[in-house]
Amino acid sequence: MSLPNILLVVLDSVRARNCGIYGHENRTTPFLSDFANEATLFTQARSPSIHSIASHASLFSGHHVEEHRLTDHASQLDPEANVWTQLKEEYEYTTGIFTPNVVISEASNLTDVFEYYSGPKRRTKTAYKDAFSPADLERDVTPVRYLRELIGKPQPMKAVINGLYYKFSSSTEAHDPRQESGDVYVTEFLEWAERTSGSWAACLNLMDAHYPYVPDEQYDRWGGEPLANVRDSLPNGPMSKTFLEGHPWGQLRALEALYDGCIRQLDAIIKQLITGLKRLGAYDDTLIVITSDHGEGFGERSLLTPEVRLVDHSWGISEELTHVPLLLKEPTQTSGRVIDKLATLTQFPDVVSAAIAGRESASEFLPSDGTVLSSTYRIVPPGEELPLDEPDRDPYFGPWRALYREDGDVYKFAQRGEDGLTAIVRDAQVSYVIDDNSRDEITRVFDQLTDACVRFDTGTDRDIGDDVENRLEDLGYLR
Repeated sequence: MSLPNILLVVLDSVRARNCGIYGHENRTTPFLSDFANEATLFTQARSPSIHSIASHASLFSGHHVEEHRLTDHASQLDPEANVWTQLKEEYEYTTGIFTPNVVISEASNLTDVFEYYSGPKRRTKTAYKDAFSPADLERDVTPVRYLRELIGKPQPMKAVINGLYYKFSSSTEAHDPRQESGDVYVTEFLEWAERTSGSWAACLNLMDAHYPYVPDEQYDRWGGEPLANVRDSLPNGPMSKTFLEGHPWGQLRALEALYDGCIRQLDAIIKQLITGLKRLGAYDDTLIVITSDHGEGFGERSLLTPEVRLVDHSWGISEELTHVPLLLKEPTQTSGRVIDKLATLTQFPDVVSAAIAGRESASEFLPSDGTVLSSTYRIVPPGEELPLDEPDRDPYFGPWRALYREDGDVYKFAQRGEDGLTAIVRDAQVSYVIDDNSRDEITRVFDQLTDACVRFDTGTDRDIGDDVENRLEDLGYLR
């Protein structure tokens, strides 16, 4: 009997709160609502952290953030600790990843273990399409490497000009949401799956809902030109810097309507994906997991540290950032199921192992001790990347930590510095504080976590260079 295919779909930056399937007032996820009729829907799923590198490292390794300790964009995960390595080496899966996400594809090494790689399209722009260019190199495009690689190539002068064009093209060309729409990657994935013999294991990370929130016109149902003009009037670069420098918070809140259109666009792309799998005859043979690596903030105040407002996914541990959508379709599953218990994405490797063993895998997302952890070190002292005077930076510093437990209701215990809270989380729309003291419980649990020693090369991060740094800044990250 052949092994099931494995498909992980990460809807980057999508928070459960803005998904129609979780009670959002805008009908952003009509297809996912239909898909849930033949899949398992988790209503209380949490991301391990609030940004791509840490959350993906937990997804891929099964370790909590403070066990794997990959918190910087250039962090590297030991390939032997990566579930995709296990799938390739132990079970002989053919593996592939499809994503425009610079954080996981170029800054870190998380995609290095995949046999097939389809990365950012922004870098495919060239002066001469018939000559060698940086687009022909998958990642780590440095001037020295490029010059070495072009030796012996035809039309060397055109190749040099392509290199200069790549190096000095304006930063506004470094991010093109339309060129990198998820349907491009879904099409590539389906073509790859069709020509792949044997069982395959693949990850799609789709960034249509990531800043700068540019939905196609057909999905822009709640924003429109007035709000697009607000978005376009904002300075290029990190939104967190823009709004800390004094832009009206109402402008950030207004962008949420465009964000909803982006989620509606992703919903249509998922429909394209599922339809394609059925066309290939692969749907019934595939474990499908659809989730997000973290949510997004649009100026909401942190309940834990009220002087802090949430901006994209730069800091905080609020429900807007940690409560994520999660749906799972077992191979041959035909009827829907709803699980209201706490679930964590950190359990993904166990989910995969259960599917390979032919066991029911959805319950593997539920931690055995009923405890779910989320944490981030997103901003650390001295915090010079923040456009604030030094005395005003402290409220943004991590670690921000949250511990979730279930006792009839879902209880959240959160802590940052001297700030603490206990809250009840009813669902993706409703949570409220019941106590301002949780520090002892948080400290006790997190102090038990130890270094899993899975940072690659004794913790040395790769030199990502100015080019990738510029791409990260275009995506809204502080540097």
